[in-house]
Amino acid sequence: MRIALATLAGGIHVLAFAPFYWWPLSIISLAILYYLWLNASPRSALVYGYVYGLAMFGFGVSWMYISLHTYGNMPAWVAAFSVGLGIAYISIFPALCGYFQGFFRETKPWLRLVLLMPAIWILLEWVRGWFLTGFPWLSIGYVYIQTPLSNLAPLGGVYLVGLISAVSAGSFVAVARFFSRSSVLAVLGVAGFWGLGWGLNTTTWTSPVGEPIQVGMIQNNVSIEAKWDEAESQRIIEEYIIRSADLLEQDLIVWPEAAVPDYLDNLHTNFWRFVEQHPADFVFGVLYREQLGGSKQYYNSVAAITDKIHLYHKHHLVPFGEFFPAPWLFGPLLNMLDMPMSSFTAGQENQDPLRAADNWFAVSICYEDAFPNIGRSQIKRSGLMLNISEDIWFGNSFAPHQRLQMARFRARESERTMIRSSNTGLSSIINWKGGVDRYTPQFEEAVLKSVAQPRSGVTPYIAYGDRPVLLIISVIVTFFLLWKFVTRRGYSVRN
Repeated sequence: MRIALATLAGGIHVLAFAPFYWWPLSIISLAILYYLWLNASPRSALVYGYVYGLAMFGFGVSWMYISLHTYGNMPAWVAAFSVGLGIAYISIFPALCGYFQGFFRETKPWLRLVLLMPAIWILLEWVRGWFLTGFPWLSIGYVYIQTPLSNLAPLGGVYLVGLISAVSAGSFVAVARFFSRSSVLAVLGVAGFWGLGWGLNTTTWTSPVGEPIQVGMIQNNVSIEAKWDEAESQRIIEEYIIRSADLLEQDLIVWPEAAVPDYLDNLHTNFWRFVEQHPADFVFGVLYREQLGGSKQYYNSVAAITDKIHLYHKHHLVPFGEFFPAPWLFGPLLNMLDMPMSSFTAGQENQDPLRAADNWFAVSICYEDAFPNIGRSQIKRSGLMLNISEDIWFGNSFAPHQRLQMARFRARESERTMIRSSNTGLSSIINWKGGVDRYTPQFEEAVLKSVAQPRSGVTPYIAYGDRPVLLIISVIVTFFLLWKFVTRRGYSVRN
């Protein structure tokens, strides 16, 4: 019965995320899991957490199979095995949360619910976001982009919002299971944070600067097969040129990731003649190569064409998609598969913003915008954000919607408008409060025209990152460790 309940709780949590946005289910889901952990031994709590994780990630990131098999050309059994292995791995994190909190069963139960369980949960979400290159999908803070809690994002980012939501779940279990003055105060404290979020709705840390820029985005819905067919390359480029030719009033024209399926130094003279004569500046995804020492390096890049060429090279590459870790081990697999774009070099971590349309842009490529700390140094020096993507890898799954939800959070954390261009849809203008001003449908050719207002100033999150949240979590965990130490020494600790 408890295993089934943990499975149900993990499964319904996915419905709190995009494209469903049923955010109360996140609190209900965690509340069920916390209840299961309350009187469980560390070993049992580990099992409940692992089953919960298998259900949540198995349902929520099942799109990985589409990426690997349908578009990555992996044999079905290899893709299924790889996805299963990946889900089994990331499910370890909620399992560890259950296991660690189980060692503090002698402490006050309502304190575990309100402080310890949420703190360890968010700590392990943070670790999951960077450990072994990181997988930040389905971090609970993203659920609240359309709630008052999103107004706390400029203060502490997605992990602060996630911590408050996790405390909300624990407080409701505490007041239901251990009704007391302390548990009621915990609920009132949570209500205060929600009220603070509502009260911060009109608070701003940044301000408009300069004139709005006119933006045009070209979405050509090019298939993967055509994009990497050398015979189709020139036709694809010509279609982008044709759709851009009439955008004469735009200051900036953006094409998506790898829109130009060729190396920058190999582009035809006609292409350069067009972009030089057009009144707008151009930003587009392209392949880039350079000779370093005795070997050539290949990059997944963004090029900005103004009076000169500005480049950004993707830093956070997709493991097994854009590079293979430990080639001595996985080299034979790479040779067996026919996966395009699988041997890139990572760009430097702290690159300069791109200059285009007389503004500075903090740039990211594809799922780099899923990592909260990537680009913070760029954002400090930029008035706008720009992301180019190739979401065809995810097919008609949850993933493009989940990615848009995470991008909206990046815009809210930084109070910067994000220009987001995708080959297959959900190209969008995300305003500085995380709302979507305009977007394109999926799997259609489209031209999106809109306005983007640059902003100046730095939010507390962009200034300090996750350090304040990690400090709060450290204080909570230290408190429980000291409590355990003191009680084991035979001292009494009063409520």
